Amino acid sequence: MQFSRVRFSYRTQILYGMLKHKTGLGVNVLARYGLCLSLKDPSIPNPEEFDETGMEILPSILFGDNENLYMALMLDRLSKDGLDPKLYLHKMTRAHFNRGAAALFPRINDLSDFNDIIQQEQK
Repeated sequence: MQFSRVRFSYRTQILYGMLKHKTGLGVNVLARYGLCLSLKDPSIPNPEEFDETGMEILPSILFGDNENLYMALMLDRLSKDGLDPKLYLHKMTRAHFNRGAAALFPRINDLSDFNDIIQQEQK
């Protein structure tokens, strides 16, 4: 099983673009943080809430050398949510990336805010 290209919603593309401007971090790094925030949220995101009119990113760029780690996280989450990975891996990965952008955006004003997020999420 492997990830396919991820296409963000237009709104998510804008949010990650503004976060990139605020922090200087690449969209791929920001999206990884967003994904993890969404995976921590116990509710199941609705993939239908997110259009597919934003930018598209290849898995190799999005996950870097840690693609296997993110695959394990997604498979674990799909299992917890009772969703078949063969049917839902792509759809739910996309949903988590999109929801993660909305969760991350209000928490970041500059690069130093990531330290606060890390400390808060470790509790």
